[in-house]
Amino acid sequence: MSTNTTTVHYGMVIDLDKCTGCQACSVACKMENNVELGLFWLRVKRMGPIGKYPDDVEMFYFPNQCMHCAEPSCIKVCPTKATYKTEEGVVLVDANRCFGCEYCIWACPYEARSVNPKTKTVEKCILCVHKLEKNEKPACAYTCTTGCRIIGDLNDPKSEISQVLKNNEDRHFTIHSEFGNEPSLVYLLPRKGAETLCKSIGR
Repeated sequence: MSTNTTTVHYGMVIDLDKCTGCQACSVACKMENNVELGLFWLRVKRMGPIGKYPDDVEMFYFPNQCMHCAEPSCIKVCPTKATYKTEEGVVLVDANRCFGCEYCIWACPYEARSVNPKTKTVEKCILCVHKLEKNEKPACAYTCTTGCRIIGDLNDPKSEISQVLKNNEDRHFTIHSEFGNEPSLVYLLPRKGAETLCKSIGR
């Protein structure tokens, strides 16, 4: 996705103004990655109400998944080094090393991990790394009906994701920045009710 010589750093932008909560991304994720029934690597939550009732109330949809942090707390606590990060910034789990201690689940401030009931190992969003390697979009971004998900190289100033962030500097934020995880998933705040929404989801 990038032609420059700088190391690629994959990231994603989700525009909350465009998300309609259709759940197409959740369905696509489960189908693409054979996620077990009852487990979700990606959730779309309804947030709100935001504003003053009854005249100025808004509801928002908030997709939540692994943030593929630059400084992942999950990696720091893993006793077997099953959780690791690729050179491109994608955080993955080696199922052959994971024995299901769940330390990483407790350490993740984003509630983005779960235990597979059959294998007893931890699973999470892998950003469809198998698709990224073929220069394709992750299933969630490909199937998004409104185009609210943008994937790309955060290190490439000419990439679409970098341009979107540059043109929306007043709207982008990351969740729980106080933990120092430095998420690679960036949200664009809704234009209406942004301040209240920030407080409700832990900006």
